[in-house]
This record gives sequence, C-alpha cells and structure tokens, in this order.
Amino acid sequence: MSKARFTIAYDGAGIADGSMDVRDLAPALLAVGTMFDAANRVLNGSDGPKITVNVVATAPGSFEISLDVIMSLLEQAKTLLVGDTVTAAINLKELLLGGLATTGGVVWILKKLRGRNPERIEKISPDTVRITIDGHSSDYPMDLLRLYQDLSVRKAVEGAVHDPLTKEGIDTFKVLEGKKIDVEVKKGEATYFVVPEPEGTVVLDDTRKAAFSIVSLAFKEDNKWRLHDGNSQISATIADEDFRRRVDNSEIAFTKGDVLVCEVKVTQTQTASGLKTEYTVIKVIEHRPAMRQLNLPIEEPKKPDDKGS
Repeated sequence: MSKARFTIAYDGAGIADGSMDVRDLAPALLAVGTMFDAANRVLNGSDGPKITVNVVATAPGSFEISLDVIMSLLEQAKTLLVGDTVTAAINLKELLLGGLATTGGVVWILKKLRGRNPERIEKISPDTVRITIDGHSSDYPMDLLRLYQDLSVRKAVEGAVHDPLTKEGIDTFKVLEGKKIDVEVKKGEATYFVVPEPEGTVVLDDTRKAAFSIVSLAFKEDNKWRLHDGNSQISATIADEDFRRRVDNSEIAFTKGDVLVCEVKVTQTQTASGLKTEYTVIKVIEHRPAMRQLNLPIEEPKKPDDKGS
C-alpha cells in the first residue's frame, strides 16, 4: 500500500476557536478528494489504481485536517503487471501540494506565478521541463506540468484553496508535514488560484447567405441583434458599417415581419464548457419589408385574336 499523510489548515479570526462552518468545510474537502482523483487520472489513466483520501483527525487552534491518501498495493501491482508506470500516493501528494523542500507542487507554482503564465516552458527531456518564472528557471517533472495544465485538477485546486479563502473569517490556507509548513496561501493571494478561461479552438468558420426576420434591434455597437431564421433565434453582431450608419440616421425603418437577406459568418468554437456558436452579419444584402397584401394570381386580359377583330 502506498500512503501519504499530510495536513491542510484553514486559519483566521472566524475559525480561531477550532470550529469551521460545515458549508465551507465540506466543499473544500470534496475538492481535495477531487484534486487527487483528477491527478491520478491524468498520470495513471482511467483504468489505473484507485485513490482514497481519508480524514484522520482535527486539531485545535486553526482548523486543521489530517488526510491520508491511500493507493492499494494490489491496484499498483495490477498496473505494473501490464507494464505501466504508477505514480504512487506520496508522489501525487508532492506533485500537487509539495513545497520548497521538493521541486514545488501545483499549489506552490500557482502561488509563485501570481495569476500569470510562465515566461517560458522548455522540454529538457521526455520526463523534465524547465519553467521560467520572474527570470529564474528551474527544472520540474513533466508530470507536474501535465497536472498544472489539466482543467479538472486546476478546478479542484481552486475549490480547495480559493473558495474557502473568499469566506469571511478565513484568512490562510496551509499544507503541513508534521509541524513544518510546506505551502501557505494568504487571503490576498486567493485570486491566483482561479482557473482562467481557456482559449477555444475554432472548429468551423463558414460564410453563407441567409435570411432572418428581426426579433429585436440593438443600437449600441457592443450589443447584438436578435434574429430568427425561421427555425430558431440567434444573436448576431452587425458588422456592416454602412447598414449600421443608415439605421443610426433613420434612413431605414423597420416593422414587424421585415426580413434581412444577409451575408453571415458562422464561427463555432470548442471551449471547456462545450461548443460555442457566434454569428456575424458581414453585409446586409437586402431589406425586405413585411408583406402587406395577399399574393393572389391575377390573369392578364387576353389579347384580341387578330383574325376575329
């Protein structure tokens, strides 16, 4: 069995009596468990050994929780038999929560970066990267970079560190080995642990001709018009400056049922939260007023036959 014991502590005036609101504690502990689950999945795969995080005890003063991270020997053996390398519990703990005594863990690096990205990341070998922060370069395990980049790991770290520090009366988060503090995060540093929105990847960029009825207009440049394509409603940015100028100058009047025939750009982006679709009207080709009369077939009068006239 691979086992790592460590202590996390939340400190501040609101918990100096050794008690902590369960509504603050429960999500933080769940986030710690999720953090190790996510790290285990990243490094050992979804079929790798299972990780258990157990609460051991609490201590008076600041609110301290001792945790055991346990990976069973049987699960490790199963993975080793098929030739995979197992990142054991103690290594996971160091990669996530290690302090200056080691190469630094994810929490330590996020504190060091202060909400920024590294200045430079170089691959030194298949197992090592060199990360430059504030002009100083240090070598780290590639596994640490993998955890730093993984959104599920980062989101769990945010829940364990940032979220409790936003609560009134909680001012400090600590990771301890015995009585030694490995990592300490103050309330003012909590924002360093908020996961940034990752840049999306464009999967479709298409320009087409389409017709829309107008649901609502927006007269500010940063607002979008709501349009309807006959099946569904969309929000579209009007990028046709000449058309916008004519609308602003009241050269064009709209009534219910009007239709715009447009050249529209459709951009679909894959993001962390799913697929995002944006519509941009590049050019308004035609403004068709609403129909105001029935279209009935009317026969034209027949021309007289030349022979019969």
